[in-house]
Amino acid sequence: MRLLATVLLLFVFTFNNAQWTTDTAVNTLVADSEGGDMKAIGTSDGKTYVVFWKVVAPPTNYELRMQLLDVDGTQLMGSDGILVSNSVPMSTFTVIWNITIDDSDNLYIGVTGTGGGDPAYAFKLDSSGNQLWGANGINVGSGNIVTILPLSNGEAIVSWYPGGQALMQKYSTGGTAIWTNPQPVVSGGSNTIPGDLFELSGGDFMMIFHVPSVGINSTLYAQRFDSDGNAVWGATTQLSNQATAFNRSYGGTQDGDTVYYGYFSSPGVRFDSFLQRINSDGTLPWGINGSDFDTNESDYEMDTRIAFTPGSQYIWAVCNYSNVSQSEKGEYVQKFDKTTGGRLLSNTAKEVYSIGSEKVHAGALQLKDDSPLFLLKIGIDNGATPTTLDVVYLDSNGDFVWPEESRPVATFSANKSRIHYTKPVNNQSVAVFIENKGGGARIYAQNFMDEILAIDEFDISASIFYSNPITDRLHIVSRETIRSMQVYTLLGQELFSESSHGKTELNIESSSWQNGLYVVRLTTNKGESIFKIVKQ
Repeated sequence: MRLLATVLLLFVFTFNNAQWTTDTAVNTLVADSEGGDMKAIGTSDGKTYVVFWKVVAPPTNYELRMQLLDVDGTQLMGSDGILVSNSVPMSTFTVIWNITIDDSDNLYIGVTGTGGGDPAYAFKLDSSGNQLWGANGINVGSGNIVTILPLSNGEAIVSWYPGGQALMQKYSTGGTAIWTNPQPVVSGGSNTIPGDLFELSGGDFMMIFHVPSVGINSTLYAQRFDSDGNAVWGATTQLSNQATAFNRSYGGTQDGDTVYYGYFSSPGVRFDSFLQRINSDGTLPWGINGSDFDTNESDYEMDTRIAFTPGSQYIWAVCNYSNVSQSEKGEYVQKFDKTTGGRLLSNTAKEVYSIGSEKVHAGALQLKDDSPLFLLKIGIDNGATPTTLDVVYLDSNGDFVWPEESRPVATFSANKSRIHYTKPVNNQSVAVFIENKGGGARIYAQNFMDEILAIDEFDISASIFYSNPITDRLHIVSRETIRSMQVYTLLGQELFSESSHGKTELNIESSSWQNGLYVVRLTTNKGESIFKIVKQ
């Protein structure tokens, strides 16, 4: 029993000090206050930054705050996070803002005040909550869509849209402006609006930006800049001849100095999804617009998300599909050859969920073992009716890995908004969202373990095979005859015990067990004990 006690003690300590819950209708509260707007991003060691605008009394209206959850879901910044700023002049609404992290897991926040004058601010904080760019951040000027690119040397590029041409400035690690004056983003005589930034070799960087036309409509362009902010290509590169929108979030990834950009656009009266490849010299090997997600011109393709595993030959993409009236929705997946742009899941993509299922991805597309892992939002998403969140994992062919297709992470019957999904670190990813469970709109998080590691590193020669996660029955097959088996909760309470009388296979009824993790102890006739963690 000493070994079992050691195993249980380890898990009791871990979970008694953790905030994650196995109840997907409860989830983990991120902060006590109501959140009006929120973004989340994961760190390299599995923590989760959550940045939010807290609603407060006029005339302040909003406070910018930050919470950090550790890998166990513990609130590291107190029950209501820490104050980033209450001096950004805010009206009763927020506008486009951005967050990102650098290689040291420092957090960067770019916001615009809405209380008049559109002051643009940039903040940098470390994982202890220290302000690294001053107590009030940096007021970079006046403008919207503040976009930040942390550089590998600790410096950062900040870009914003003051009206007219976008501006950009390079800042030191401590927040001092490096260039004498902000540099404009020039594309002929057109206005330019920041989109996304990518660090390239030799101190260069690439910006994908919008040239606006009428209303929110825009056209996508790209330019490469040197370390002083000077344009490298003789002319900007037009990425698409179809209408995009400068107030939408698209997304890119890169393979060295080659950038891949996933977006959806309007060729007229419908929406179409593309993956564009931009070479380091500004050429477009796949032509204007890039590679079409689906050559079928009937359904509407929206909210494209892409992901890439370094060293892989493929770029993955998922896309929300709808009928022409946009009254019914579904989900499709595509896999592109990163060299040729070839569509590897057919010219019409692969259906994950049919149009009318009301099942679509939400948040970022992640990859596990170079296969798609993403949140699934289920229900009619009109902002008022209930929706739930599951996780879907597909294999290299775009087929479901799990027999049940998806696994729940947020099942309370309410609408969910501002949804984010972090990259898996040590097999754990985190969903963060805003939901009203009855006491006002608050921010919740839920971890998802896409693999439960076994506790069997005890020089045991015997081995067993078992179902994990379990549903209604726990099925165990052993290569050695079984003397006995016990199941314990993580608090060390015995839930089940059986003497098997020499069997090699056990089939245990478990439908009455609560959702959660359990320790299974199996003893063979050789006197060896094997411990496994199973999930119900």
